[in-house]
Amino acid sequence: MAFSCVIPAFATEPEEYPTIYIVGAHTNPIYNAQGEEVYPLKADIVGIVKETFVPCLEELAKGMIINDYSAYAEEFNASWSPIFKDLILDPNGDVTNGSYTKFHTETAHLEGKSSGYGVWDCRFWYDWRKSPIETAHELKAHIDTVLELTGKDKVQLIGRCYGANVVATYLELYKDHAKTYVSDISYYSSSIMGIDFMSALFSGQIKIENESFNSFLDFYINEQGLIGDENCADLATALFEILYQARLLGLTGDALMSFINNFKADLFPLLLRNTFGGWLSYWAMVTPELYEQARDFVFDTEEVRAEYAGFIAKADEYYYTVQVNVVDTMLEMKEAGINFNIFVKYNFPEFPLYEGSATQGDGDTSVYRQSFGATAADYGKVLSEDYIASVSDENMKYVSPDKKIDASTCLFPDTTWFVKDLHHNYFYPLQDPSVEIMRYDLTVESEKYPQYMVNVNNESLTVLEGTDEDYNKEKTDFFTAVLDFLRNLVNVIVKLIQDDIEFIFNLNALT
Repeated sequence: MAFSCVIPAFATEPEEYPTIYIVGAHTNPIYNAQGEEVYPLKADIVGIVKETFVPCLEELAKGMIINDYSAYAEEFNASWSPIFKDLILDPNGDVTNGSYTKFHTETAHLEGKSSGYGVWDCRFWYDWRKSPIETAHELKAHIDTVLELTGKDKVQLIGRCYGANVVATYLELYKDHAKTYVSDISYYSSSIMGIDFMSALFSGQIKIENESFNSFLDFYINEQGLIGDENCADLATALFEILYQARLLGLTGDALMSFINNFKADLFPLLLRNTFGGWLSYWAMVTPELYEQARDFVFDTEEVRAEYAGFIAKADEYYYTVQVNVVDTMLEMKEAGINFNIFVKYNFPEFPLYEGSATQGDGDTSVYRQSFGATAADYGKVLSEDYIASVSDENMKYVSPDKKIDASTCLFPDTTWFVKDLHHNYFYPLQDPSVEIMRYDLTVESEKYPQYMVNVNNESLTVLEGTDEDYNKEKTDFFTAVLDFLRNLVNVIVKLIQDDIEFIFNLNALT
């Protein structure tokens, strides 16, 4: 009788598969051929700015006079490109100057291990600068090694940020292998569909939107406490609000964009090729909508394209082979029995450098990109009443309690989780839940892990309940009353001089 009672418990317990965690970009430090750590960057940024400010300013002034900014671009590039000389890939897209990564995948400890697999046990290290195509070949070999050492017939994969791009590449290149040997896949803050602000930089499509710029400053000054004194933070926030309400911030944004547009064609391509654009991983994180435009912008002449032909070919290979087919491949893998679990972080402002940046994300990647299509309210706001009314009764269960997210529009609404207040750089609270979700094939109907959760001190998750009150704080203290008075006073003054300011700006623009 005892034996018969135990049998069902064993029969319903799913197989425990090894979990391979594919780390994100920048996680693995870089050393040069002399054994010196060169990434994370060791440069004295403040010192460089001080040293190069005057010569760069001189060349910029000359460029403004003759309407030729090539000398300014060369001067600026000469100041910054040496920092990256041992970091970027060569024009063929290969690792240069004998540089190498600090960490290398180690699997010897897995031999004989049959249970208790944690996220770190089978971690996959790689050189995050290289093409995801090259790294995917290495991942396939790593999967085979883990299977051999553990004696298991399947593995689970976790891809964090750019690590998700590596997983997506493996799925595209080794479809039959994945269908045979992969049971579940989890993505943390995936950059598979691209990162918008990076795409704007690479394509020259920078746009500073007033509302998102204001939200960004408010968050990182007030909410994140970058100004330690609370009263100073309130004063700074009030100042930005004054500028915004008076349309001076908008005027400044327009003037700044006009200024950037004068020299971006000379500066951006040259600088990007010698810094961040020298990593194929970054090209894999350009959004599919802007990839070709970005490629043509950065590699901007026939001479440059000939020099970087090998690099461009590797970037193209990822885009045309993997990225444009990502969703179809995921659906194909899903049909073959591989479960996808998407973890999205939100409630942070996006970098205010691109059109549409008023939306929200995890501080690096938007909700829409991470989730493969979920609808999100702009940062600091909720979905409109009209939008909520348009959601069908059947899909209302996918709308977040704080009315910021509608998951019904994403690719896999039943296996896409949203974690509020967890920044892109943090993932510890997701480790155990994601492994458990994969092992037991849980969905968002799970009581333990519902679709919407909130981060607690970057240590754990709890159920998200109620509406967001972060932006409805009542301030009735004396200092705030003084700020309100000053705000109104400045608004009156600004109103009186605004026409003169706009006249001067328009006159300068014409000349």
